[in-house]
Amino acid sequence: METFITFLDNIGFSILTVIVELVFGYLIIKNILKQIKVLLIASKMDNSLVGFVVTLLKFGMMLCLILLCLSTLNIPITGIISAISAATLAIGLALKDILSSVANGIMLVVNCPFKEGDYVEIGSVSGSIKELKLLHTVLTTPDNKQVMLPNSQVFATSITNFSVNKTRRMEISVNVDYAEDPEKVKEMLLGVANSHELVLQDPAPICHYNYSKDSSIYFFVRVWTKGSDYWTVNWDLNEQLTKTLMENGIQIPFPQVTVSYRKEAGK
Repeated sequence: METFITFLDNIGFSILTVIVELVFGYLIIKNILKQIKVLLIASKMDNSLVGFVVTLLKFGMMLCLILLCLSTLNIPITGIISAISAATLAIGLALKDILSSVANGIMLVVNCPFKEGDYVEIGSVSGSIKELKLLHTVLTTPDNKQVMLPNSQVFATSITNFSVNKTRRMEISVNVDYAEDPEKVKEMLLGVANSHELVLQDPAPICHYNYSKDSSIYFFVRVWTKGSDYWTVNWDLNEQLTKTLMENGIQIPFPQVTVSYRKEAGK
């Protein structure tokens, strides 16, 4: 009992206090983060960004709680902070790529070039944004593969967001034989484009052609549609345009070259 009382007098109460601080501190931090998450979601911030912000706040709060516990044990915090600073510098030099990803992740949160569910092209990788993490941006490709890109790579390369605008324009090319009447073909192509229920009439579909190709007249059919309907319209029009030309007897040529020669006098 005397040994136990001596232990309590020296450091026992401090240890008990630290345990209480850890338990209640963790519960308080958990509750605060929960409320912050609710507020961020209510502010209509993207879900992928909400998780990123909450993770940063959790890291900072837990670090403050640890420093508070060390102070309760009468461990000099100043020396620890100096040691942490020195260690941070050494770790920063060794893990500069990881820290760069964290910093670039913060910049992505600030600039917000995309949100969860957006279909984007980052460098040579295309897919839908699934989540923005502390170190990585997670994408899901059209064939359901998961790709994790370092935030440093995401921030340093070009980002093309196909979902940010409500409408998109598509261009479909069609080749027909030089023997066909271009105005007749143009009328057919525009008829197909205008009859599709998902094609917008403002701006209206347009069709142009030129004779720059070696073996065919080259037509451009340009239409506007909602971003969510882009691929449906693309597949439908490619199929319907081809069927319409074939049903009306329009020849769709294959690459060919016409060779001619001149017979000179006396030979």
